[in-house]
Amino acid sequence: MDYSAEKHFVQTFIRKSRRERLLYELTTPKKRVDGVSRFCHQAREFLDPEKILLEGEDLERRPEFAQFIRRHDELCLVLSLDFWQDEQYLPLKDAVVQAIVSLDAVLILGSTFAVVFAEPMKGGREKYLLSES
Repeated sequence: MDYSAEKHFVQTFIRKSRRERLLYELTTPKKRVDGVSRFCHQAREFLDPEKILLEGEDLERRPEFAQFIRRHDELCLVLSLDFWQDEQYLPLKDAVVQAIVSLDAVLILGSTFAVVFAEPMKGGREKYLLSES
């Protein structure tokens, strides 16, 4: 299996201190669930703060996010604990719609960006748009 999207995601958007273990988990089929699960409640601890372009529980309702989607609506790899959407390639717009209805963490990996939806919790759901630039 080709893990280039996962490798790019880890090398570009994850804090250096967290990269090695997460890369191992995301590229090892038996550990992949563990890697995605890390974003359920600890997303902020893993993400490089310098790469966060937008964040917030209302991310999908923000005009800046809608503009970003229109400019970057490319095929993206979706990683999720929901088996029905895991490892699908979808246009960014469709991937976001599926992530919104998911009850688990979802990682949407684009060529120069990523969108991370943490697991929904009582207080809300962390959401991040990450960009290389």
